[in-house]
Amino acid sequence: MLELNYALNLVIKGLEGTTKSLGFKVIYPEGVTPPNAPVFEDKGVSYISYQGEKGRIRIVFQKNQLALHCANTDEADTPDDDMRRVSLSLLELEEYDERDLSYIFDEFTESITKEFSTKRELRGDVRMPTPISKSKAKNGLVSYDAVTLGARLGGVFPEFKELYKANIEEYGEFLPEEFFTTHGNKFIEKTIRENDKQKMRKVFGILNEIFDDGSNDTQSLIGVTILGTILSENPELMEIAEPHFGDVMREPVTEIIKYLSSPRSKGAKMRLANPPIYKPKAKKKKGFFQEMMGM
Repeated sequence: MLELNYALNLVIKGLEGTTKSLGFKVIYPEGVTPPNAPVFEDKGVSYISYQGEKGRIRIVFQKNQLALHCANTDEADTPDDDMRRVSLSLLELEEYDERDLSYIFDEFTESITKEFSTKRELRGDVRMPTPISKSKAKNGLVSYDAVTLGARLGGVFPEFKELYKANIEEYGEFLPEEFFTTHGNKFIEKTIRENDKQKMRKVFGILNEIFDDGSNDTQSLIGVTILGTILSENPELMEIAEPHFGDVMREPVTEIIKYLSSPRSKGAKMRLANPPIYKPKAKKKKGFFQEMMGM
């Protein structure tokens, strides 16, 4: 659970590198000085304001949503309330913790950079991909992808986060099959073995949420490459993990684990052990189970 002003202070710190590099300075309300949060209040709406030579930034909290509004120098006459909204994320204070805010930092950083930078924000030689926000996925605007799964799990496992970045820097894009079979599954398997209630709740909360609103490829990644592989190779862990399966994930993932545990799954296991180079390609429409098993 987060307190609003504390959360907004964390947002300011999370964006500090980007806003400073682009010449923006946070504006404090009259009578408010650090370390107090520079939060303006207006008719039930809380917001943070930035000013700089490149324009203005406004971050608005209202009804469990955090919106990023921008105006460049060509829009100097635009009233604050009419500034362009360039990003929107959920901020459920009663359910979120500090780690959940990292997803908002990433999305807002990307949006601010696109709005005000004259060159792409680079990390190494490649652009770090932007995770899908909760608000866009829940509203059905777009499905969760493998990038979002990797980024979200990186908020639970610090070392995992560094390996995720290294995968992208090495290949120029995120190769999820290679990453999880080589690195990611070890973290999830260890979590299941330890059966720490708090960490299990966080990990499976992410897996269930992204499975529920994920693309077919992302559901396959969770059902086959991650949980299917871990639990078919370590059947003693099924009793620990299965109670944490959500309603949407339970039936298809249970069937996948049964299949991978059977003798007829030899070919599928060989493909999992030697994942192909990731290449996006068009696919014919298949049944859900066939799609997930790569049939």
